[in-house]
Amino acid sequence: MNREFLKFWLGQSVSLLGNQFTQLALPIAAAVSLHASAFEMGVLGALRFAPGIVFGLPAGVWLDRTRRKPIMVGSQVLSAVVLATIPAAAVAHVLTIGQLYIVAFVAGAAATAQGIALPSIVPALAGRDRLVQANTRIQSSLTVSTLLGPGLAGAAVQAFTAPLAIAFDALSFVVGAATSAWTHVNEVIPPPSRRRTFAEVIEGQVWIWRQPLVRAITLTILINFGGTNVVFSVYVLYFVTQVGITPAQIGLIFAVSGAASLLGAYVGRPLVARGWLGPVMAVGAAMVVVGQAGTLFAAYAPNAFALPILIAFSALVGCALMVYNVNQQSIRQAVTPDRLLGRANSGMYVLTALAAVIGSLIGGAVGQSAGLRIAIAVGVFVDLVSALPTIFSPLRNLKRVPESSLA
Repeated sequence: MNREFLKFWLGQSVSLLGNQFTQLALPIAAAVSLHASAFEMGVLGALRFAPGIVFGLPAGVWLDRTRRKPIMVGSQVLSAVVLATIPAAAVAHVLTIGQLYIVAFVAGAAATAQGIALPSIVPALAGRDRLVQANTRIQSSLTVSTLLGPGLAGAAVQAFTAPLAIAFDALSFVVGAATSAWTHVNEVIPPPSRRRTFAEVIEGQVWIWRQPLVRAITLTILINFGGTNVVFSVYVLYFVTQVGITPAQIGLIFAVSGAASLLGAYVGRPLVARGWLGPVMAVGAAMVVVGQAGTLFAAYAPNAFALPILIAFSALVGCALMVYNVNQQSIRQAVTPDRLLGRANSGMYVLTALAAVIGSLIGGAVGQSAGLRIAIAVGVFVDLVSALPTIFSPLRNLKRVPESSLA
């Protein structure tokens, strides 16, 4: 790996670690500090992803017309500033659910730009001949962050309260922005387009659904993201306030998933090297949903057994997700022409954001009307369906990552 990619990767690794604090602390702040209802928790989850629907497609066109590095820097600065308002309000005793809603939406908008720019800039930083290695490093950083972050976040929430723990995430975005600004990248800016933005947006969406490999990956991620957010909208509310699992134990559950991801990285790599990419993708998708079903078992088990069940199944999810995500990202980057990378990534981002918003609202509504465990059951059923597009698609016949497309 070249020096510039390594600088960029290290900065984003710090940012990913900080993200674990807010991912855990934001719903705990709403549920425990502000006593939010199931519906309010669903709305909070939806607002985190709603900006992806509103801004995602135009952002993809924009990122295909301009340099992606300034977008990475600016989005992380915005995230740092808006997240810092939560601990400030908590210290002043003026924190409200309304402020959490605003922060979730603004931080979601910044995350939209960053989330689309990051995979779009990786080919320019690492080179298309090193995509698997680069994505493995990024996914490994995500793994380490999920290994160390939740435990640290849980301890910080327990010691300082959830709102104050979010200050760590704000600081991590400062580090991410600084290293992004420090990184030198040779980005080729395409000539100005005379086509209308809408036409370019459509071109990116058409590519996602016409390309068989990308279509299968998109469907699997889309369905799974929806089901996962049905569950997560009520996850903290149910297991913390009704089962009695502590924030530190919630952190442990996510940390175990991260540790298992390290195993997934080693398990998948030699199998892919032997030409078994397709079976690895199919089995990985199936194992993800089996692991996610553990949440339902824990919800209906006696309270004393909930924690060990969640820990055991989260380990399976972490291992399988690493196997699937490293390879799906490399496949999408390889088969997508460079001129469409921003729009293809934004199209994926918008679709998953839409699934997350719908899932969060459904989870909150079902939890409020039918009960939190019913909401978990609905989400797990959706997750189980998500493996089918990968299993019954051309993905299962792949031997290796396809040749890159530069056109």
